[in-house]
Amino acid sequence: MDPVLAVLAVFAALMLAGLGIRLIYIARAEPRKRMLHAYSQQVGLALVPEIVPELSTRIYRRERAGVVGSMVGLVPGVALLVLTDGSQNPWNGLVVLVAMTVGSTVALIGNDSRSAFAPVAEVPRLARSTSPGLADYVTPLDRAFSLGLLGLATLGYATVLGVIAINPERVFDDVSVRTILWPAGLLLALAAAASLVTWAAANALLGRGQPAGTYIQLAWSDAFRSTTLRSLVGIPGIIAAVSSCVLFLSLSEAINRPARGSIGEILVGSFTIMGPVLFVALLSWSLTSMRNRNTTHYLRRLWPETAVELDRHRARGAVDDQPDADNRTKTSA
Repeated sequence: MDPVLAVLAVFAALMLAGLGIRLIYIARAEPRKRMLHAYSQQVGLALVPEIVPELSTRIYRRERAGVVGSMVGLVPGVALLVLTDGSQNPWNGLVVLVAMTVGSTVALIGNDSRSAFAPVAEVPRLARSTSPGLADYVTPLDRAFSLGLLGLATLGYATVLGVIAINPERVFDDVSVRTILWPAGLLLALAAAASLVTWAAANALLGRGQPAGTYIQLAWSDAFRSTTLRSLVGIPGIIAAVSSCVLFLSLSEAINRPARGSIGEILVGSFTIMGPVLFVALLSWSLTSMRNRNTTHYLRRLWPETAVELDRHRARGAVDDQPDADNRTKTSA
């Protein structure tokens, strides 16, 4: 058996086992309680006793969907590498991680959408004068950064194609260009398609109402919707950034020992730098997106009094003393 395939099989088995253990673990009461508390801290809303059982169930279903989605995404990711000889390049293993990330995110979105598109009982409920838009749930930075990464990845891929076509000093003569280009090209095409699909999905979700009998229920509905939409917006950027990482790192490794001062050495240096730079940009964006100013962006747009109270409590260092979202004053989009 090919050693690379053996390593890939072991990796896949370990990942499936780890995800399976995670699935069993989150089904227990104590982990579910911790997940709910962590999420309430993240979105800046109080845990009102009357709706805690409903929230706990919803958080558990989201977590379970994410784990199952990762498991489902792992299988086609590994199969794709094996069937197309992509396993010959170690950096192509990032394709598997992308498949798992996309699988997890799609499962989360599907789980949240099920609640949004479920039949609504004929009971009295609150209504907004205007419907919130994407800008009320997702920060401009998140939206711009995702599209920016897609644009940079497209430009980078086109530049690499041009350099390979010119083939300066015949540095690509001994390089298996197909093995390098297809994974990155596939991911880039997937990122472009994802940008269209996520745009349509976001509009469909925003077009649905938010049945709620109390203001606290409506605020929590906004919190879940914000999380879903931020995940949607991020998919194209994540895939595009990984596409460029795979492309540049694979090329820098494939060019064999270029002579000092040659064009090959310059190319290797450029490719070696670009891969980590894009990875750091992706990591920085992910960390920035998880900051409270981003996760509570919807509060500042739709529940400004709650956001002010939240900032006041956090400024005093009262992390566990969260503000009540049951206030009547809010702004429209």
